[in-house]
Amino acid sequence: MRGETEAQAELRRLAARERDATAEVARLLAQADAAAREDRRTRWVPHAPTTAQARFLGRTETEVLYGGAAGGGKTDALLMAALAYADVPGYAALLLRRTYSDLALPGAIMDRAGEWLRPTAARWSDKDKRWTFPSGATLTFGYMDQEADRYRYQGAELQFVGVDELTQMPERWYTYLLSRLRRKVGVEVPVRARSATNPGGVGHQWVKRRFVDEGGAGTFVPAKLADNPHLDAETYREALERLDETTKRQLLGGEWVSDGGGLVYRGFDAGRNVVRVAPECDEYVLGIDYGFRDETAFSLCGWRKYDGCVYVVEVQKFERMIPSDAAAVAREYEGRGNVGRIVGDVGGLGKGYAEEARSRWGIPIEAAEKVNKKGYVSLLNGALERGELKVVAGTTDELVAEWRELPWNEAGTKEADGFANHASDATLYGWRACLAFLEGERPKGRTAEEREEEIELAVAGDGWGEGRSEWEAEPDEAW
Repeated sequence: MRGETEAQAELRRLAARERDATAEVARLLAQADAAAREDRRTRWVPHAPTTAQARFLGRTETEVLYGGAAGGGKTDALLMAALAYADVPGYAALLLRRTYSDLALPGAIMDRAGEWLRPTAARWSDKDKRWTFPSGATLTFGYMDQEADRYRYQGAELQFVGVDELTQMPERWYTYLLSRLRRKVGVEVPVRARSATNPGGVGHQWVKRRFVDEGGAGTFVPAKLADNPHLDAETYREALERLDETTKRQLLGGEWVSDGGGLVYRGFDAGRNVVRVAPECDEYVLGIDYGFRDETAFSLCGWRKYDGCVYVVEVQKFERMIPSDAAAVAREYEGRGNVGRIVGDVGGLGKGYAEEARSRWGIPIEAAEKVNKKGYVSLLNGALERGELKVVAGTTDELVAEWRELPWNEAGTKEADGFANHASDATLYGWRACLAFLEGERPKGRTAEEREEEIELAVAGDGWGEGRSEWEAEPDEAW
């Protein structure tokens, strides 16, 4: 610089070199710290992640799903994600399957964790099904097979929840687990929900909507058989080629396709069964499915002479509705006029609701027909397929959402536990009450035995076989 002495210039050069050296030291320290953190995150894992697994592990969103095709390394990816912060004091992770037997299978995620962690300093508690790490962090294994199982985790404080084979679980069980994600002040780890699954299973529809379809709440990271170099792909591919076409597309191609065969209301088609506006009906029937812990649902169905079609005009669902509030809603519907019948589930919990409506409000609620639910579900599906049952767009969305996702259980004997069915049941009550009118417009002369034969044929056509007598013997439990 002009006017400075040689000594001043030398001091300025030395200061610049010191600043550069300080910056370089800071950069190297940051690099070393990042490397140490990465080492801490991977030192419990015996092999490097595949490219697809690395994409999954690198996501920062709260909810991420990994999988698609079979053989993509889902179990390892999920376990790697759970172990990422095992060196952080206070870190708590939970990994679940639908049943304990699934969890404990050879090669399943709990067994895989044992293979990885037994040679390390982590310690296993068979009683608690938990690994504890030198840092004090924990990795616990659990299951959720029934509605009440979710309350096993009611007091949990978790930074990681992982679900293996998510499509085996209802959405509301999964979302309940999300409420367990939290961290104490000073615990510097992200809260994460990570899942892995193939397409198919009772939860196929909601998992696809939440993770795969555009605009869902979660992020999907796809993986295929070719993404996993640790598997004998050719032998596995040969086994998958023997499957039916839909399952093969799901497991081999990772495609989120469904043939609808597992849905209870598989006859619904938006193009055929949805109308913008319903015609003015001659009479309406209000179907009610009562609930307190679950929703109470109201479904207003209408019919008109010589039409041959039932119109579901409006459906509403309310949570934690007490009997007097339910009666007030029924009275409001009754006041609209032309509501000829009100039918509801008056057994069990519904008995108190119906008595409140009858005795204090003067509302004539009739007992809904509940014998042979499966047979009448099949007949309703037939009405949907023939276009003889229509729903109004915008006012029946909660019903349509249930119809699109409500599955049979794995055995095909009843609706799967944990899925919403209250709008569907209320509509089935109302639609079934309309059948007397619809039958009056069709050719006369059928005997009761012929009517039963029609239901039997409908049941047989859906592949339900001899399951009908069980539902008829215990109608309340069947619903």
